[in-house]
Amino acid sequence: MALPLQTERLVVREFLDDDAPRLARAFASPEVLWWDPEPFTLEKARAWIAKAREGYRTSGCGLYAVESRAAGRLIGDCGLVVQTVEGEEVVEIGWHLERTAWGHGYATEAAGAVLEYAAELGVRHVCSLIVATNERSRRVAQKLGMTIERLVAHAGLPHDLWMLDLG
Repeated sequence: MALPLQTERLVVREFLDDDAPRLARAFASPEVLWWDPEPFTLEKARAWIAKAREGYRTSGCGLYAVESRAAGRLIGDCGLVVQTVEGEEVVEIGWHLERTAWGHGYATEAAGAVLEYAAELGVRHVCSLIVATNERSRRVAQKLGMTIERLVAHAGLPHDLWMLDLG
């Protein structure tokens, strides 16, 4: 399996520089990136994509663009990010979808494809850092088979550390 990943309804692919306007639109709602009080601008989108592309080069993974196959429209991201949690380097799976894409199973569908890709890359364990009040992301983690290992401090907030063994 290689990028781009194709699911029944989605394409998961590396970000391109010219995705910035579409990503800025997808993340315009403050509910999407709830931890950042500032509006998601075109400049923020460019920086987000640059960080993802740097991850592709340095760790072989990063957040990937998620597109609706039917509409050919970028609706968010999903991918693998190397994080340091309590001094330990871990691979986190994360997802962020535009507000209009919530409640359709897209996050679970994209994350399922990314987990298969992670296993093929040789990743043995993935985590997800989710605050207790983020019910939607908690449900996605549960659907993926993840379980809470412990409470950790991350980015100045308590997060549940959800884990999944990929074998």
